Amino acid sequence: MSDLKVSKQKHIEARLDRSLRNQVRAPRLDRSFDAAVWGRIAQQEANAGAPAVKLAPSRAHRASRWLSVINSVGITLTLGVALYFALGSLGGIEPPPLNVGLDVSMPMISEDMLQGVVRVLGQVLGAAALVFGLSFTSFGRRVRASFS
Repeated sequence: MSDLKVSKQKHIEARLDRSLRNQVRAPRLDRSFDAAVWGRIAQQEANAGAPAVKLAPSRAHRASRWLSVINSVGITLTLGVALYFALGSLGGIEPPPLNVGLDVSMPMISEDMLQGVVRVLGQVLGAAALVFGLSFTSFGRRVRASFS
């Protein structure tokens, strides 16, 4: 019984193989094909020696220029503001008071409540920084791979 199964399977495989060969016809490669290939190679070698033609910058290249300009302006402004407040807190420069003209009193927060908020926020930020730092290690990559 198993010999019958094997011979039937071989017969099916042979029919599939013949069918595939009949469906896929590869073109004959003759001298015209060789001449076309060698002609392309000669043309590319000739073009390699020619001076490069200067093309107009592409849209992506122009966009990347604008992004770098905008990033430079943003970095400069950020550093300027950070320097202004750093000098104000360390060097004795005091920014002018902000007078909005609203008669709204500030809510009173107790010292205990403020310390509790600072303690909790410190722990949350510390944990977030630790998780962020661990995500760049091999352990973190394995953990991220297990979630995706």
